[in-house]
Amino acid sequence: MEFIDKLNELTNFFKEKKPRLLFIGEFLLFLFVISLVIIIVINFINSKMSYDKLEEKLVNATQEYSKDYPNNLPTQENPTTVIDAKTLIEQKYIKKLEKYVKDSSCTANVNIYYNNSEYKYQAFLKCNTYQTTQLADTLKKNNQLSSFNEGLYEMNNEFVYRGQDPKNYLSFANELWRIVKINTNGQIILIQNDLVSEYYGNWDDRYNTEAGLQKGINTYSLSRALSTMENIYKEKYSKYEELLTPFNVCAEKRNTMDFINDGSIECANMLNNQKMSLLPLYDYINASLDNLCISASNKECENYNYLATAKDKWWTATGNKANTYEVYYIDSYGQIISDEADASATYRYVLALDSHVLYESGDGSQSNPYKVR
Repeated sequence: MEFIDKLNELTNFFKEKKPRLLFIGEFLLFLFVISLVIIIVINFINSKMSYDKLEEKLVNATQEYSKDYPNNLPTQENPTTVIDAKTLIEQKYIKKLEKYVKDSSCTANVNIYYNNSEYKYQAFLKCNTYQTTQLADTLKKNNQLSSFNEGLYEMNNEFVYRGQDPKNYLSFANELWRIVKINTNGQIILIQNDLVSEYYGNWDDRYNTEAGLQKGINTYSLSRALSTMENIYKEKYSKYEELLTPFNVCAEKRNTMDFINDGSIECANMLNNQKMSLLPLYDYINASLDNLCISASNKECENYNYLATAKDKWWTATGNKANTYEVYYIDSYGQIISDEADASATYRYVLALDSHVLYESGDGSQSNPYKVR
């Protein structure tokens, strides 16, 4: 502000003087402005790039390197290759890292992942003031593994969120989600936080021979619900495929009194490479911290369970093994209900983030949910 005031005083001074003096003053002012612009342009040209831009540059350099040295690419037998930044520098694919960022302490490497005949490149920077971090690592770091409090639990070879309101909120595709778990493949399983009323309907409405009516058939792989998931995905989430990944869905039926919740019942029948799904019932049961929540018959499953707070009923992916036409849904109180597949409930669908997705910001609270990039 002081500089601007001085400049205004100088301008007023020149205006009060003779035309010749005014001309000289304007000329000097013009020279001053030009000099200032030149300084700004030079500083801009010489400025360092951001860390995320350097990550992009490392990825681009590694892609060029891979074209020249294809034998260093990963394979199905060895699905990950690590290329050190030193190699890229020595081979003249990039300059030294301090040429790009102000922090001279930075080291880096680029991981190349092989999956389904495709390669994915991911740069990792480690500097004094910045470090590239995967979301899964952040979740484990921010949530001390628990044995009785709400939070992240290690169970069934997975990392599962449990409790009344754990810090597992995530913002994705301009929507709020809850992180259900990190599964055995390292994929991060998400479920909608808020139900979408437009996605409301029956689970299946086919003619059922056993019932003699159009009560639906409770086999998930044949259901209308599955085809609905495919349509919703194409409509809303196909543009996010760089961050999402296909995942395997546990699609076997279970009895109301089954009390094994390690996934062995539902996962006895797997539906592979699904882009979107409904939630298997055992995942809902495991989200509760009530010790009496051990089967679909227990009303206690609504207790200490963040998945029980929806304002309407919603379908699970699990059919009732007692017959061929009933399916489990969760009502607005969090109770597990077995009803005919042609009944109506909301599709509260599930997505999976790629295991290598990067953490951007957030602490998992509702006001500051996790974000990825």
